[in-house]
Amino acid sequence: MSENYYLISDDNLHMPVRCTMQRFDHIRQQMHDYFEMSMLVSGNCTLQIDDHMYSLKEDDVFCVNPLTLHELHGVNCVVVTVLFNQTLFEQILPVPSHPRFFCVSSISDNPAAFAKLRSLIAHIIKTNVDKTEGYELRNWSYIYNVMDVLYRNFRIKLSTSKEKKNHKYALRISEISQIIQQRYTENITLKELADEVHLSVPYLSKFFVEYYGMNFLGYLNQYRLMHAVQELSTTDKNIDEIAIDSGFPNSHAFVTLFKKQYNMLPKEYRREQKQSKELSTQPIEQHNYIAGLKKYLNDDIHTQVVSPATRQDISISVGQSSYALVHTWKKMMTVGRASDILISDVQDMLSHLQRTIGFEYIKLCGIFSDELHVYNENAAGSPVYSFSYTDKVLDFVCKNNLKPWIQLSYMPEKLAKYPNKRLFGSNVSQPQSVNAWCTLVLKFLHHISNRYGIDVIKNWKFGLWNQPDTNPDLFGFANEKDFFEFYRETYHCLKDFCPDIEFSLPPTYYIVADDYENWYLHFWEWCRTNNCAPDSLSFTYYDTKLFSNPNHSKESFGFVYTMSLSENPDGLKDFVMQVMRERRQLKLGNMPIYLSEWNNTPSQQDLLNDTCYKSCYIVKNILENYDRLSSFTYQALTDLMADGALPDKLFFGGLGLYTINGIPKASYYAYTLLNQLGDQFLGRGDGYFVTKKNNSYQIMLYNYKHFNYLYANGERFDMTENDRYTVFADAEPVAIGLTLSDIAPGEYKVSETYVNRTHGSAYDQWTAMGAIELTTAEELDLLKMASRPGFHQSLVNVGNDKILELNATLELLEIRLINITLISQLRSPDK
Repeated sequence: MSENYYLISDDNLHMPVRCTMQRFDHIRQQMHDYFEMSMLVSGNCTLQIDDHMYSLKEDDVFCVNPLTLHELHGVNCVVVTVLFNQTLFEQILPVPSHPRFFCVSSISDNPAAFAKLRSLIAHIIKTNVDKTEGYELRNWSYIYNVMDVLYRNFRIKLSTSKEKKNHKYALRISEISQIIQQRYTENITLKELADEVHLSVPYLSKFFVEYYGMNFLGYLNQYRLMHAVQELSTTDKNIDEIAIDSGFPNSHAFVTLFKKQYNMLPKEYRREQKQSKELSTQPIEQHNYIAGLKKYLNDDIHTQVVSPATRQDISISVGQSSYALVHTWKKMMTVGRASDILISDVQDMLSHLQRTIGFEYIKLCGIFSDELHVYNENAAGSPVYSFSYTDKVLDFVCKNNLKPWIQLSYMPEKLAKYPNKRLFGSNVSQPQSVNAWCTLVLKFLHHISNRYGIDVIKNWKFGLWNQPDTNPDLFGFANEKDFFEFYRETYHCLKDFCPDIEFSLPPTYYIVADDYENWYLHFWEWCRTNNCAPDSLSFTYYDTKLFSNPNHSKESFGFVYTMSLSENPDGLKDFVMQVMRERRQLKLGNMPIYLSEWNNTPSQQDLLNDTCYKSCYIVKNILENYDRLSSFTYQALTDLMADGALPDKLFFGGLGLYTINGIPKASYYAYTLLNQLGDQFLGRGDGYFVTKKNNSYQIMLYNYKHFNYLYANGERFDMTENDRYTVFADAEPVAIGLTLSDIAPGEYKVSETYVNRTHGSAYDQWTAMGAIELTTAEELDLLKMASRPGFHQSLVNVGNDKILELNATLELLEIRLINITLISQLRSPDK
């Protein structure tokens, strides 16, 4: 079964091409009225065109003429295809108006022409993935180039007399095809068609066999079947409707022909296609099935024109009314799980982050996981509790001026109903006994209150479990009622111990989608009815589309799921606005909403995590949603997370602000720049945010671009380990003109701190150093020192017009903080 990736998902009537990528073992026999130009980019397969078989290997190119039966057989192959309409030749060529081609590189000897076709195919795919401004024009240019190469090198040529005869036949084929396209839904007969084209029935019958490779009825039914297959895939019509709409006399005739052609029933085909579409998004692990096209993108196939920087003018009155900022993005941070804090390198990174940023809380997930040895049983089966390792964790975070946000999870194996249910190495089973679980919780509460004092832990926060709304293959329970009871008993256990302790909604995996009701809404109503409503809301949000199907899921670092990245650059904003609307609908007032885990991906292998993309992503999303939620907890502190084996390389696409050996990434410096913002809000807009602090002004600028459609679905294409920015189609810089009005006259110091591919990005510095793995402490220190943000200062004067004008040019994905500080105020002249 093939997996289809439509690079142009909608059929744009103004576009000359449609592009697809298919990963397949078998592409069933099919026929369509387009020219098909394809290239096998991975694997070996057999191409069958009519009754002829051709062996293909990687990089082979082939063309299929319109209305020609063809199919492919192979094992784990990938093919890219460019489809264009035959009418393009009709519009341009006088004779013949319907040229036919023989183009199969495995048996043809024209390397220069095939090299040209490979390059054209690669550029067409790249153009339609990126969709940069004017890509429609380039599509026309490329397809005319394809037509030219085909016509000059692969046209089936005949003698002059045969050419004229072929032209006459081409006109006849066109006329016959048009009549069948118009009347295939009718009960048209061979005689009716013969009368319409002024031919005898025997001659027309022979003509069909000679030029279509089948008799009239076979061709008519193939055309009807082609239409029916499209309706099966794209509509919800029943089989009877599709049969009649496609011209079959009844559903029996349709089903009989379909089963003969596809060796399955139409309803089975529809089910298969539906599953294929739902799961056509790749697992979150990235792949490069069509990376082989990259080598054909280097050709100078068209003139490269460097576009000028986009211009953006920003005007802000600093004298306008302002309001105080809370900086809730500093409310909470997190590590992979609580036991990671026992790793000395993680402790160093956490301490460094606290010294430079200073968060208030730290989320501690897995406080009861077996690696902390909180629960065991003696030979008699009696409980044995031990909180020595949790003490080490809690002591360290408190020492670093952090308050714990304790997520009561996961399940000690000795308490688990399903001891073998593990995720990230921890047991995620429901308890064998809820009472035994609650006894553990109560023992823990008594322990920490004795150790730290009840007044101290009243300022901590508590929650239960993690993402209970996911399916049982992840964190969810098999029976929803079991989780409800689990939550209620834990809630009462904690509230009976101390009613003043804040207990949060279990962190639920939030999905933003039309007609999708998030699980917590139903859960909240149950809590309200059962007198166990939480004190705050808590959510996990990733900019992904999640599909749950255990038959098609993959495993990455122990996490089983199928998902793709979101193509929506404003996903977090949509989430924030939706959850705030829901809070109003639930009449919860200003109840805190904690975003307790957030990133654009949960993958520890997303290559963009190491780049300037992630620093710009963080800045954009925090500034666009500033203070709207009670926390924005970025996942995670470091790539060094002990929930799975780590790749033996420095930049493997980990989630952290730091590499495994403590080198700050560009994402870390996003937080250092955010930390310099003032406490008074003055304004924001697309790509900027303005604050004030005493006699200084802070302007944060960012040039965010979203990755392309193909990367969102897991395909790296022309991205490599050492060149990770090819997934951004629009790479032009933006030139910003800043005008600040109503600013007091005087002399100001303008300090600019910026992070881009040249400054502040350890990954980009590493590639500039040669992209070789670093092996010594000295090499790591050199990289760390070379990866600091850029910095520039200047002095400017503001006159009596009270206007300050500045200019800045931001590279792709650059972030820049401009701090304007008054040095000396201009005194008014004496009267």
